[in-house]
Amino acid sequence: MNATLNDTRVLFCDLRDEKADTSLPLPVDQSQVFSVEDTLLALADTNRDYHVLVIKTESHVRESIELLRKVRQTYPGLGRILITHPLKSFEAGHAAEVAHRCLPLSYSEAALHEAVDRAIRAEQLLTQPRLRDYISSLGHLPSFPAILSDLDEALRSETAGIKEVSEIVQRDPGVSTKILQLVNSAYFGLFSHNFFTLKEAVNLLGLRTIRDLVLTAQLFEAMPQTPQWRGFSFEQLQERSVIVSQLAADICRDAGYDRTMQAQARLAGLLQDVGMILLAMGDGAQYHQVMIRAQELNQPLYVVEKMLLGATHAQAGAFLLDRWNLAPEMVHAVLFHHVPGASGDTAFSALTAVHVADSLLPPLFNAMGVNLGGRLSRDYLTSIGVIDQLPKWEMAAHEVARALRN
Repeated sequence: MNATLNDTRVLFCDLRDEKADTSLPLPVDQSQVFSVEDTLLALADTNRDYHVLVIKTESHVRESIELLRKVRQTYPGLGRILITHPLKSFEAGHAAEVAHRCLPLSYSEAALHEAVDRAIRAEQLLTQPRLRDYISSLGHLPSFPAILSDLDEALRSETAGIKEVSEIVQRDPGVSTKILQLVNSAYFGLFSHNFFTLKEAVNLLGLRTIRDLVLTAQLFEAMPQTPQWRGFSFEQLQERSVIVSQLAADICRDAGYDRTMQAQARLAGLLQDVGMILLAMGDGAQYHQVMIRAQELNQPLYVVEKMLLGATHAQAGAFLLDRWNLAPEMVHAVLFHHVPGASGDTAFSALTAVHVADSLLPPLFNAMGVNLGGRLSRDYLTSIGVIDQLPKWEMAAHEVARALRN
């Protein structure tokens, strides 16, 4: 049992049709309830401070997902785990938006331990008072764009198609232009000489990928580079993130993982370094000194960020994305993409794909000569049992690099 599970309090919501007064196989303080209403009442009890909510259900999947969505908005910092039968594709996508981990009804005790442990690790890092205070000191954070709320609602309707999504994106000419720039450049344009229209891009890449690109375009648009900041190019950082994102998604796909994980890896790759822009815009002079010090010490940027600022760009970015209620697994990948060994993961995940893609692709150096990319952790790949896949991933990254040079 990991130390992070010590003194953990779990609320177990049993929504199975046949109720059973049985606890979860976790040696922690836990309470059991049998309805959505009782779950909300238990969480509202100020005499009990829960760390994790676990929902088990067979036929009430939609209600469970909506409960998790409400809980995430009302009780940030609470770990959320869903135990249920194998989900349909659209159900899995919706569950991934709100649950830290989905487990099958036939879950093992070890799998439940890991799910609870990793959820606590991530939430503890994201809710640190020092991190919250530092991010707050940077000034106004970008708000969640209205166009994304419309896209999310369309995707949740399960009836949205290319026409509907294209029409939503076209409402904002600036975003439409940026999407076409992204699609017709960087990774998406490497292996094709065609120029795509917006509707063709939606058809080619899929609805969720377009939604992720809209999110990225809006986020970068909300934080434009100013003449005062010359530490690195925001545009070059975004272009590299697009390439990282698609290679990460390809790694997941080639490894046989479903579209949900591919989408998580793609979005995490797109947004992995948004925290750098937050730090640069918040206190540019201070962050410039951090970069100079990283070059002088010949240390990874995130190490010097932690040393001088008390927070890394990965933490800052994950903090914003969690505040925007983006998928927990994606936030997890952004949070740990430089230090995957600290994640608590024991198997391949979106984090693995992002870490590998970021580390193996050609790096981006800033004005001071600091590598803004990642450094591969072979120990992490060995610990989760995928080190034998590294030659294949190196070859894929080499092909992308060769195409970029050409």
